[in-house]
Amino acid sequence: MTEVTSAPFSIVQSKGLQTNLSREEQARQAAQEFESVFLSQMLSGMFEGVGGDEFGDSYAQNTYRSLLTETYADEITKAGGIGIADSVMRELISMQEMEH
Repeated sequence: MTEVTSAPFSIVQSKGLQTNLSREEQARQAAQEFESVFLSQMLSGMFEGVGGDEFGDSYAQNTYRSLLTETYADEITKAGGIGIADSVMRELISMQEMEH
């Protein structure tokens, strides 16, 4: 389990965030990762009501859909997202400024 510390980026650094970036770049990267995960969850809900396809209702189909929703979410975020990353980034930077 990840221990929560006062630094808002310590939680997500284990997910592969680059530590050689400035605090603002780290905030942007963490915010985009958050938006991508959020979108992936929203998109996975969309696929729940879709019936079987060429894979049938199988483990392969569930795996494929999971990878597909993650890819959709990543691409939506890379294309500018839906605005969540901007809001999260502002909050992260605001929280950091309050600590200093």
